[in-house]
Amino acid sequence: MSDDVLQIIQDGPHTGAVNMQRDTELLEQWRPGDPTVLRLYRWQPFTVTYGYHQRDEDFDRQAIDRLGFDLVRRPTGGRAILHAEELTYSVVGPTPSPLFGDTLHSCYMKINEALVGFLRDLGHAAEISGGEDRSEMRQAVCFKSAGQHEIRVAGRKIIGSAQRRAEGVFLQHGSILAGPRHVDLLQCLQPHRRGGLDPEQLRVVTTDLGSLRGARLDEADLDLLAVRLGKICGEVFGLSCETVAWEDRAGAERV
Repeated sequence: MSDDVLQIIQDGPHTGAVNMQRDTELLEQWRPGDPTVLRLYRWQPFTVTYGYHQRDEDFDRQAIDRLGFDLVRRPTGGRAILHAEELTYSVVGPTPSPLFGDTLHSCYMKINEALVGFLRDLGHAAEISGGEDRSEMRQAVCFKSAGQHEIRVAGRKIIGSAQRRAEGVFLQHGSILAGPRHVDLLQCLQPHRRGGLDPEQLRVVTTDLGSLRGARLDEADLDLLAVRLGKICGEVFGLSCETVAWEDRAGAERV
C-alpha cells in the first residue's frame, strides 16, 4: 500500500529554478493515496532563495551575478538562505494523518525527529530550538537565529526549515549545512538588509557537518549522507523505503 511507503528521490544537484519547481510540483501533484515523498538534492550553481513573502528588493543582484549565484523565490515562507555547501531535503505528505498529525507543529516535530536522529547517528548532540525573540524575527537572514522547530548542535544552528500547507497535503523543505559558505549570503543583500552583521557574526551562531567532522565534505560524502538520511527517515516514519528517479515518482503522470 502507498501509505506504507516512503518514496525517496535522490536528486543530486540542479539549478535553483529547477529545485524550487520540483518541490512545487511535488506539492501540487500529490493526491490522497500517494506515498509520502522525500527528495534529497543540492544546488548548482549556488543559489540564494528567499521566502514567499520576502521582497526581492532586499538583494544586490549585481553582487549575486558577480559571484555566479542564482536568485530564486521559494514556495514556502521564511527568510533568505544561500544554498551552497549543504544537503537539502523536502518532504511531501498527507495532513492531517496518523503519521504527521493535524497541525503544523506536529508535522514539524515528526520530521525533526528524523533530522535529529540523523545528526545523532553521526555522533552530534542535536536539539530543537524553542524559538527566537521579535527582533530576530525581523532579520532578513535565515541562519542568523534559530526559530521554533529549527535544529542546533551545541547551541549553534545547523538545520533551517520551512513549510507550506495546502488542502490535505504539506511541503516541508530545509537546509542541512555541510560547510561554511552560507555566510556569503551577506554579500548578496543590500547593505541596509544585513542587520549590521558581518560573516564572523553569522559564523559563530551556526555550525555545519564539515566543521563537526573536522574535514571538508565532498560530493561523494554528501551522496552517502543523503542515503543515510533517507534510511533514517524511513525508520522514524515507520515506512518502507523505495528509491525512485524523478521521472518515476508518484504523480509524474499528472504533469
